[in-house]
Amino acid sequence: MAVARIDGKAISYWTGLEPFVEGREYVLFIHGAGGGQYTWSYQKGFFKKAFNPIILELPGHGASEGEGETDIGKYAEQVYRFINTLHLPKLFLVGHSMGGAIVQTLALRYSEILKGIILVGTGARLRVLPMILNETLTRFEEVVKKINELAFSSKTSPELIERGVLGMMSCRPEVVQGDFTACNRFDVMKEVENITLPTLIICGDDDQLTPVKYAQFLHDRIKGSRLEIIPEAGHMVMMESPSIFNETIREFILSPIFSASR
Repeated sequence: MAVARIDGKAISYWTGLEPFVEGREYVLFIHGAGGGQYTWSYQKGFFKKAFNPIILELPGHGASEGEGETDIGKYAEQVYRFINTLHLPKLFLVGHSMGGAIVQTLALRYSEILKGIILVGTGARLRVLPMILNETLTRFEEVVKKINELAFSSKTSPELIERGVLGMMSCRPEVVQGDFTACNRFDVMKEVENITLPTLIICGDDDQLTPVKYAQFLHDRIKGSRLEIIPEAGHMVMMESPSIFNETIREFILSPIFSASR
């Protein structure tokens, strides 16, 4: 993992190849609440074959320093500074869940730095279960297990679910609490129609945390967007159905069509 210094903090990130390969598209992946680079483990090998992939660990997550945030807008500004610090050209953003909220915010604030966005298991508003908001600090392990039970399809192997539990458990309770607080405060339902970038929306058909209706709302509001529902997958669709997920994104990046007339 490489490190960038932003606001005095060491921010951890992974790149497929160093230096970046000239002529390839840049793709920046942003994880969800309590996530880290492990979230995108099944994307690394695939995307480094033809793109310049970058996996960012938000402040307070993984190997990144900091305390995290309780506001999506503040996370978005952190990502914006990261992009500028690395002097990245116009790029594609992939955001999962809370990361999808961050990507929507960046698309609304800084569309000029983006070629397109991929919104995964997310919504224009992210309501959080009261149990998560109220008990994360006092019953951390139990809450994390419950979150991951809901995050994966019932068809998913117990081993993969356990991997999700261990990944989230590596994040401090205070950071996870802050993440879900930020999600619960997020609401761009009235603004999301102002996104004018090529947009791919992906959702697992068995997603209980951000159900298909959330993805459909985004699709209905973002002109020219493309919606893909992946079967037999839940909220962690990138881990549960990586082959379909990766290929869907690859096709979109190679042909990011936007139709303002839709």
